[in-house]
Amino acid sequence: MYFGTVHEYIKSTDCCSKFAKLVEDAGPSVIPKSSGSKTLFVPNNSAFEKLTDKDLSSIEENPEKLVSSLLYLGDLCTAGMFHISELKTAEGTWSLSLGPENELIIGDRARLVDADMVCSDGVVHIIDTVLINS
Repeated sequence: MYFGTVHEYIKSTDCCSKFAKLVEDAGPSVIPKSSGSKTLFVPNNSAFEKLTDKDLSSIEENPEKLVSSLLYLGDLCTAGMFHISELKTAEGTWSLSLGPENELIIGDRARLVDADMVCSDGVVHIIDTVLINS
């Protein structure tokens, strides 16, 4: 299924409205519009509810760091993630592993809750935990 651009998909998805607001407040350039493809791991609203006020405030002050921590340059669907053990994002590296029910776990704690939303300029995966490199 085709969902428009990554930015359009995020803006139109209710479960990601908190992430969409951060991106909107930061300006559309926070998600690169380069000619190459990208994969973005988007925390759902429940992921943001787990954050402390201090962590949320830090993210609101620097949403670019959050996006960079969740942005993989290139298309990466779940089928490809089963064949790698590390995910190199613009901001650092996350481990990839299988959970007890064969679900993909990113960074030892974030689970994919919805995957493979293919957009015109990349792929979006929804995760249940906010991951940010320190």
